[in-house]
Order: sequence, then structure tokens, then C-alpha cells
Amino acid sequence: MAVMVKLKHVDSLPGGRKRFKRRIPTKLITAYGDEWFRRPMKAREGVALVAEWESLMAEFKMVVKDAGLRAAGMDPDTPLRQWEKAVASAEQMVSGVVVNPSGCEEEDEDFRRSVLAEALELQQPDPMLFRAVFSPSAPAPAPTLMDAKEVYLSERMAGATGRNQRNRLARVCGHLEAALGPLNKLHLADLKRAHGRKLRDYMLSRKKADGSPLAPDSIVREIGMIKAIVSIGLTEFDLAATVPNPFDRLEFPKTNDAALEAELGKRDPLPADVLVAMRQRMRGKLGVPALGLIWRMLEGTGCRGAEVVGLRREDVVLDGPYPHIWVRWHEDRRLKTAVSIRAVPLVGDALEAASEALKVSEGHTLLFPKYAYEAGPDAVSQALMKHLRKVTANKRHVVYSLRHNMKDWLIEAQISEREENRIMGHTMSGIGDRVYGGGDARLKVMYEAMEKAVALIPS
Repeated sequence: MAVMVKLKHVDSLPGGRKRFKRRIPTKLITAYGDEWFRRPMKAREGVALVAEWESLMAEFKMVVKDAGLRAAGMDPDTPLRQWEKAVASAEQMVSGVVVNPSGCEEEDEDFRRSVLAEALELQQPDPMLFRAVFSPSAPAPAPTLMDAKEVYLSERMAGATGRNQRNRLARVCGHLEAALGPLNKLHLADLKRAHGRKLRDYMLSRKKADGSPLAPDSIVREIGMIKAIVSIGLTEFDLAATVPNPFDRLEFPKTNDAALEAELGKRDPLPADVLVAMRQRMRGKLGVPALGLIWRMLEGTGCRGAEVVGLRREDVVLDGPYPHIWVRWHEDRRLKTAVSIRAVPLVGDALEAASEALKVSEGHTLLFPKYAYEAGPDAVSQALMKHLRKVTANKRHVVYSLRHNMKDWLIEAQISEREENRIMGHTMSGIGDRVYGGGDARLKVMYEAMEKAVALIPS
């Protein structure tokens, strides 16, 4: 007899898919940036669905906790932050005490503090506030991992106005807390190499909803963020000279050939029949016409999704002999690396799509205003994947496959590695390749290279 379990906060999507959807507490909506916490679910039934639901419940709790801390301005449970606030409050209170001048400022200061301390003692004050009044030069509490996280949030993520990066920080810190305990109780000065190994072993032991291990690159990426959090904390609290970062240079098990093959096989270039079918679909009647223009520009440029979705109108240059787009940093879009900043030639259908996008977006700053928010590229990717799945069920066929296609076309067209890297936004090998040469000369060579590559796109 089958037992049916009704999971809370799970609703159904078209095609039998499931989604976790839970409302954010009203007072935290502004801090979180949305009224709902939504996550599409991979599993559809059985034990895998329950396991994924439990994981999402844990992520929801961490996200709400993180939003609560941001709404409060700072973590109230951090001893160092409590002490800093207590010292600030004490200074304000001491300055408000009126005494008869004795002619000596130092004696007046001591007298004011003693008067205030006596008054507070009668009121059963907060012990930390009392100590800040009576002994302001007392040593501050030792900084913790939570303090390091707050410094990272304010220094490294000050420009992250949306929720995606903050959610990632909350998720990563949740893993750190699960492995090592509460962040506000682990002092930076007490970190040892054993903490790094313990976190590594915890991350390696984690499983996906389907029971498979996490991808090695995902583990390295998350530990990389933790390493950065600790690094900035050690630097800001003057501990870098005496406390080594325990998460630096961690050793990982060597990837076996089967795992490496699986990793490399995640994405394949799209075959000719899929490219043609998608192009016809993208030129057809779409609920959101911008999706068709974005797909055509991705196919004809080899750019990353966010690089096209985040374009401003001013980044599209159609006058002159070599039409191109400028992929560069601006306040609404950050780039993956410095070498990602580049000009990418517009040839053929990509040029036509860019011209259409300029006409449609007239009066706006961004080329695709509908997706002018931090999670816009993710929304575009999900929408395009729905269309792609109508023409191919191969899981290695994804939107990002178009970059692999462009890479192949550049190779088949016998384009030099230097121009290939410039078009794709990959790291250049030598300083001469990176910095020397005029912009017009570079653009001319890249444009001619792109013409050869685009000529190989199946029609």
C-alpha cells in the first residue's frame, strides 16, 4: 500500500515539475528583496523529493536568518559588535553627564564615568554597557567568523543589491556553520588547520537530492568563498601576520578518469539540427520576443548569457565598418574577470538581432529592460532552456552550449588562439597579447575572424 505524503510549501509546475515556494516574513521582505523564496525542484516524487525538500527547508531558514541580520544592520549576537555599540552608547551617555568643573578635564572625565556607573548600577544595566562606561579601555572581545562574514558583506558585496549573491553567502556560511559550529562562537585567532580539513571532509560527504556527490568544482567554489571571508577578516582585524588561513591550499582527492569524463560531458556543442530548430523557434511567435533576440546574439557572438542580457544600448555600436558590442562593467552588471571586458564583433544574424533590439528598447537604458535586475540572466536562461527542451532532450545540450559551438567554429575557421581568446573573453597568455595594439586594428582582425567563424554556422 503506497503512502502519500503531502509536503508543505510545494506546488506543481507545468510538465509535472515541482517547486518549493514559501513566503518571506513580512518584516524581512525589504531586506531579502522579494516576497517569496522560490526554488524549482529537480526531483518529482519519492525519497529524492523529500530529501530535496529538507535541503530547501534548511536553505530557507538560513536565508531568513541572514535577512534578519541585514534588517537589524549587524549581527546582534556578535560579541565584538555588541562591545562596539556599547562603547559608542557609553561615550554618548558620559558626554551628557553634567558635573561641576574642577579645572582638570581628565578628572572631570573620570568623575562623570563614576557618577554614570553608580547610576547604572542601581538599574541593573547590561554588563557590557556597564563595563564600557567604567572601563572603556578594556580589551574588546576577540573577533569571530561571524565578524569576518560581516566585514566581507560590507566590503566585498556592497554593490550586490539583489538577492542572488547574498543567498549564496548565506548558503555557504550555512555549510560552514554545519561543519564547524556557530560562527559567532569561533574566534578567528583560534582557527587551526584541523578546521580546514574538517570543512573539506564535510563538503565531500554532502550529497545531492538524488544521492550523488557534489561536483568537485562546486566544492572548490564554495570553499573559495569561505577562504576569502576568513582572509578579509584576518586582514581587517590585524591577525594576518600571526594566524594562517586554514582553508588555504586544501588538498582534495584526485578526480578519477570516470568522474573527469562525467564533468567534461556536462555540456556539448549543439548539433546542426538542434541549432536550426532553435533558430526557427526563436524567429517564431514568442510570448517574450526579447528571448529570440538574446538567443540569436548568443549564437552569433559566443558571449556568456549575462554578458548579452546586461548590455546597455550605448554598448551596441553599429556605425563604422566593424559593428560590435562592448562587454564591460557597469552598475547594473559585473563581469566574471578582467579579460571579460572586450569588444565582440556583430556579424550576420547577430548584427540583425542587435539592430532589432535597439529599436525595441528605444527610451530605455538597457538593451533588454525586461530583464534589468540581478537575477535577469538566470530568468533568461531558464526561459530559453524550456524552448531548448522542446527540440532536444539531451541533458548535455544547454544554453551555454552555444559558447562551445562558437569555440568550435573559430577552431574550424583556423582563427589564431590570440583572436579566439579575445573574442571569447579568455585569459591571454602574454602581456603583449593583452595590452599592445590599437583598438581599431584589433577590432578589424577580430571582425574578419568572426566573419569566417559565422560562415560555418549551419543554416
